[in-house]
Amino acid sequence: MNFKVLKRGLGLAPFFFIACSVTAVRPSQEMSDMEVGIKAATEVNADLLAPELYRLATETALQARREYRLKNFMDAKRFAELARVHAERAEFEAIRNGAKREMIPEDPLAQPSYAPEPIAEPTPISGDSSTQKPEGGAPPPAEPKAP
Repeated sequence: MNFKVLKRGLGLAPFFFIACSVTAVRPSQEMSDMEVGIKAATEVNADLLAPELYRLATETALQARREYRLKNFMDAKRFAELARVHAERAEFEAIRNGAKREMIPEDPLAQPSYAPEPIAEPTPISGDSSTQKPEGGAPPPAEPKAP
């Protein structure tokens, strides 16, 4: 009897492990935060003004990307958070050492690109004013005919 229970349990074990690996949460937000932190550090020339911290951040980011590619998501998350912290520290150190940010990019959503051009006022034609159309583009009123 015990052998049947053991055999059934061993038969279900691969499904359990497959389900656990499929349901693992990918640390996409942490990876994105890491990339933004490294980009911010690069913008203030942290590679020149705080080279130790910047190097540490980029090397840790490489480890995080490698672990993510190998589907070791817990290690990737840990390395990504550590790389983000190092990048933020490098950015702060570079600013403290006299770095200035490049021009802050304009918000692309501030003004819609689909805004129509303003409508120009019609220019009056010199000459007879009775042939001109009034504002709004409507034709001039018809004159009553004499009987």
